[in-house]
Parts: sequence; structure tokens; C-alpha cells
Amino acid sequence: MGETYGSTRQAEPAQLLDAVVRSAHDAIWTVGPDFSVLSWNPASEQLLGWPAGEIVGRSADLLVPPDRRGDQREMLTLLAAGARIERFRSQRRHRDGRWILVTLAMSPLIDDDRFLGFTVIARAVGHRERLESSLQALLEAAPDAFVGIGDDGRIVLANTQAEQLFGLTREGLLNRPIDELLTPSLPDTPLPLPGPEAAPTLAHRMDGATVPVEVSTSLLPTDEGRLRCAVIRDITERVRAQEGLRQLQAEAERARVEAQLQRTQRLEGLGQLAGGVAHDFNNLIAVISNYATFIAESATEAGLDEIAGDAAQISRAAQRGADLTHQLLAFARREVVRPRPLDINDVVNDIEQMLRRSIGEHITLTVRLSPELPAVTADPGQIDQVLVNLAVNARDAMPRGGELTIETEELQVDRDYAAGRPHLGPGRYVRLRVSDTGTGMPAEVIERAFEPFYTTKPAGQGTGLGLATVYGIVTAAGGDLNVYSEPGIGTTFTILLPTTDAEPAALTRDGQESEAVDGRKATILAVEDEPALRGVLNRILLGAGHEVLIAEDGQAALALAEAHDGTIDLLLTDVVMPHMLGRDLAERFAAVRPASKVLFMSGYARPVLASQGTLAPGVTLVEKPFSKAQLLTAIQQVLEA
Repeated sequence: MGETYGSTRQAEPAQLLDAVVRSAHDAIWTVGPDFSVLSWNPASEQLLGWPAGEIVGRSADLLVPPDRRGDQREMLTLLAAGARIERFRSQRRHRDGRWILVTLAMSPLIDDDRFLGFTVIARAVGHRERLESSLQALLEAAPDAFVGIGDDGRIVLANTQAEQLFGLTREGLLNRPIDELLTPSLPDTPLPLPGPEAAPTLAHRMDGATVPVEVSTSLLPTDEGRLRCAVIRDITERVRAQEGLRQLQAEAERARVEAQLQRTQRLEGLGQLAGGVAHDFNNLIAVISNYATFIAESATEAGLDEIAGDAAQISRAAQRGADLTHQLLAFARREVVRPRPLDINDVVNDIEQMLRRSIGEHITLTVRLSPELPAVTADPGQIDQVLVNLAVNARDAMPRGGELTIETEELQVDRDYAAGRPHLGPGRYVRLRVSDTGTGMPAEVIERAFEPFYTTKPAGQGTGLGLATVYGIVTAAGGDLNVYSEPGIGTTFTILLPTTDAEPAALTRDGQESEAVDGRKATILAVEDEPALRGVLNRILLGAGHEVLIAEDGQAALALAEAHDGTIDLLLTDVVMPHMLGRDLAERFAAVRPASKVLFMSGYARPVLASQGTLAPGVTLVEKPFSKAQLLTAIQQVLEA
């Protein structure tokens, strides 16, 4: 042996074999049964830095990681039995202490059937091999299944997760057509990760089961041609979770719709009750207010100022009662509505100053109006009521001051937004939003906020009709009302009103009190089932110079009409009466007196109302409780029409 290829045992190998070992590019060394190094070629010195003179004769453990030395001795046992150990990766210690990653192959060292030890052939792991090793490790560490597919559609590469997903060994996966394992088939072009709403691909396991998966693919050029790389993710748990979520959402939506329906039905029932109460109440208020007017007039003529003042107090109290009944009817959607095309911005601007006076100086009012809003169809007086009621509620919720904001803008409502809202359909709307920074409302208060007479205010400080009125006005106009509130933060009311293509009309106010005017004297048939109110009608009409016929119901009125010899210029009839409604009476009266005109009066006008609370065609109405001046003015307008 030469200087760099030594041995403690001088054998006589063939010169050719010696030259081969010396000139080999691979590191080659031999190890004896006692695990000492027997020989060491120049490539070994180049690889690990040990000169032959320093390593030959020393224990091979010097080169092996401590945790792998036991494995090396087990390998020696296998080699002594004639086994060969093909290439595997391990580490060997460099002379300077570094550990070198190498690929090793081991074979028995035998001479004349005598076991001398084993031969080691080592090669440093190159950059390409390191990359391949890292890639394989990366694929094995990936949480998802990975397969590489050749141009023929067969699998050429797979990781452990793919084995687990499809229930096949690596050998069972390799060379298998990918179309046998996935439905639908993979496209040839790259496939991005599907969205959450995409239908899942199905992976077919060898046990016959199918697994929902999502697949993304990319193309990888290789020396052997194009490789389609597919990442396959098992989404069984996600599909179950999505299905569970859909069920929960469906149940929540069903519960929400049912709750909304129950709330709507409850409010509708309360509305019917409120409408019935308002009818009788308006009759009583009409009697009280008009007799208070008679007393005041008589007292004033007699110079009894104190009595006239007392009567005025009665009139004011009666007016407050009338206002309450109007609120009840507005909630019940039984009030007469006189809608016309409106620009909501005009209504807000017109009432802004009054609102500022109503809420006080300690509250800041901010108005933000979107320009060029489309028109809505509504009664301006009712929109005033909505704004006043919401502003007063906001004021009461901010006793120490705060900010009240009124905003308008156009909104396009789609089917998703309208779903579950019984008063709302898709289309264009004007949104009116009223927000405050007050005390807010808890959920249990919001649930009952629109019920009539429900209030959280102290006794004597609220009627519980403000929000009920707002609810009735908005829903009667075909709109929608929503409230969002958090205790300690504030409340926002959002009102949506459907738009119209009609041009908005100039803003005017109806129902202004006017003085009674002298006009044409007429013969009037008055029909009223309330005895006290019949007395009021008789006194007002006679006092104005009219000839009066009085009847208590429809049958008596028809009998009077047939028996009266002269003309009857006007039928003045209540709407809601026992035995025969006022509208039915008017139809039958027209057959007897076709030239006569008709004026309805009512505290509950639903029987003569058309859709959305508007008056039916050809119907003229004076609403109870009316004053003397209001009644006589209405009569003159009908007679002169």
C-alpha cells in the first residue's frame, strides 16, 4: 500500500484493483470486524479531511454520529451474513469537526470465504440531491395529499397523505390513471383553489367510500416532460360544518320570520282594537269639545269670562284627547291619508326649525340631506308626525344633551335585503334615518317599542303612542321601519319609503283651522247613531241657518228622505253605524235623491277608505272630532262643488 492508501495488514491485491481504488472519485474505506478502519483511499481524505496515517487503525466510531453507532454494529451483523446495504443517507464526521451529509453503500469484505469486515463507498450529497431530498421531505410534511401526473394522465409521484386519502399504498398509486380516483376529471390546464360555494370534487377510496375534496393544480416542467401537480385537500369536516351552518342559518331565518310575523300579527290585532276604541272615543270628544264651544260662546255673550275660560280649558283637554285618537288611528292605519308626491328633503327643511325648538338648545341637531332625491308618495302631515315623534323621543333619551342627526339618501333594495321583511319589497327607496346619542334601548324594550301604550317613561310623561304612530304611518305608506339601539350608545331609526316617478308637488299643509263662513243655506239630512252627537249636529246646523232633518240610523234616514216633500241638498252621515253603514246608506239614498250631495263624517273611516288609507273615489269626509267651523266649512265646500 502507498502513503495515502495504507493498511495494518499487508495484503497482496492485484495492481489493477489498487489503481482503481486509488483513482476512484468516490470515497472508499474498509472496516474490520472490530470496527477499526483497515484502509482509506485519497477520495476519502478529500471528502472527510483525515489523512490515511491518522485514521487507519482507529475506530470507525470516530466518524459516526453517536446516536447511530449502534445501528452501524447491527449493519455489521447483516453484512457478515452476506447482505449488501444499498445507498442510504447519513452523516460522517470531518476531521475539523463538521458533519458531512453523505450517501453510503456497504458490502461485505471477503477473502477466500473469510469475512474480513466491510467496504464503505461514500459520496457527498450534492446540491441537486439536497433539493430533491428537501422537496420529498416537504411533500411528506404537507398536510394535504399530493400527486404528480404525467402527460398520459397516470400518477408518477405521490406522498404519504395521498396514500391515506385514497386507501392505497405508494405502489398502488403509481401508474394509476388519476381519472379513476377523482370525479370530475382534472382539466389539463392549471386549476386554482375553488371558492367556498363551488361544488366539491369527489375522491374515490379503494374501500368504495367517497370523500369530498378540493383540488388545485399547477404545471411543472421537468426533464422527462410536463408534470401536472395536484394538491388534494380532504374537506369532509368543512362540508359538515357548512351543512350545519346552513341548517342553523335556515333555522335562525325561520325563527326570525316567525317572530316578525307574530309581531306583525300582534300589532295588527292591536291596531284593530285601537281603531274600534278610537271610533267611540272620537264621538265622545266631538260632543265634549262642541258643547264646550257652545258654553264658551254663551258665556262670552253674557260677559261671564270665568265660565268662558273654564270652557276653553275643556276644549283644550278635548283637543289633547283628539290628538291621542289621531295617533291611535295612525298606528292602526285607519286614519284618512291624503298622499301626494313629496320631496322628503322639503318636508325636513320645512319642519327643521320647529324640531330645533322642540328638542331644546342642549341638543345639537344635524341635518344631512342627499341632493336630487326621487319623490315618495306620502301625506306631508304624517311625515311631520314621524319626525316630531322621533325627535321628541330622542330628546327624552338625552336629558343631559347630545346629538340628533337626520339623514336622507336614495337606496336600492335587493331581494336579499327585503327577505323576511313583510312590509318591504325589492326596488328603489328613499331612506330617512334619525339617530341620537341617548341612553339607548335594551332588546326587550325594542321588541315592544311599537306597541300602543307601551312606554318606559315615568307616569304622566309619555302616552306610549309616539312610536306606534310612526309604525302605522310608515307601514301604511308601503315602507319599512327598523330600529337599532344599544344601551349607553344611542338609537337609530331607519325608515324606507318607496319612490315614485311623479314630480313632487309644492309643500302645503291640510287641516288648518278656519273661521266658519256664511254661505248657501240648505236642507240637510243628518244621520248619527250617537244621541248626544245628534244634538250637537242639530244645534250647529240650525245655528248656521240650515233646515235640518235628523235620523238615528240608515233606515230612519231613508224613510225621512221618502217622506220629505221638499228638496234635500245634502246627506250628512256617519260612516260606522249599526244595521247599515254610511256608504250603503249613501248608495240607497242616491236612488231616492239623485241630485243630493253626500258628506261623510267619521272617527273611524275604514269602511270608506281605499288602499293605503286614501279616500275612495267620490268620497268627501269630515273627520271626528270636528269643530263647528270645520263642519260648516266642509258643508259649504261640498255644496259649492
